[in-house]
Amino acid sequence: QWSKSFADDVTLTAAMLDRLLHHCHVVQISGESYRLKDKKRVGIQPQIES
Repeated sequence: QWSKSFADDVTLTAAMLDRLLHHCHVVQISGESYRLKDKKRVGIQPQIES
């Protein structure tokens, strides 16, 4: 998905993400999306890409 944000250039995408994530802590969260909770409750099913 990230390469679409950087004009489908895989090399540029890898370089930008390397710079952004160099001193970061990556936190992966599993489970239901908190933001989509209310939308699901009223019956709106957004498209989610995996």
